[in-house]
Amino acid sequence: MWPIAGRDAEGEAIGPQTRMSMFDWYRPLGTFDCPVCRTPLREWQGKDAQCVLYVWQQGVAAPVEQACDEECRGLPEVVQADRLPQSFSIYSHDCERHRVSATCRTVDGVWSETRIGEVFDLRTRRVV
Repeated sequence: MWPIAGRDAEGEAIGPQTRMSMFDWYRPLGTFDCPVCRTPLREWQGKDAQCVLYVWQQGVAAPVEQACDEECRGLPEVVQADRLPQSFSIYSHDCERHRVSATCRTVDGVWSETRIGEVFDLRTRRVV
């Protein structure tokens, strides 16, 4: 359960200040495994783009869908005009022991490269 922040009559913050943030989904080309334990990595998220639950697919310039209810989706012309930054990071939580991240790059506005980067050991709380 995520606490909701509140404000008093003077506008000062009161109560727990925990926030949940949005993200986008990513579908890289090919298959990836955790470099340490070889767990298949199938779901990828990231927070370097619009963070409105877009689904980005490597090789496609615009989002291929928006993973939310119809009434929450952006205008089609806005969604189709959005692009990824030149460089961005994505991460997977599929491995129970490690959080794996990847660095991605675009060429001419199209996601063209995905490379496994940092592996964070969830037990020791260290990069391996």
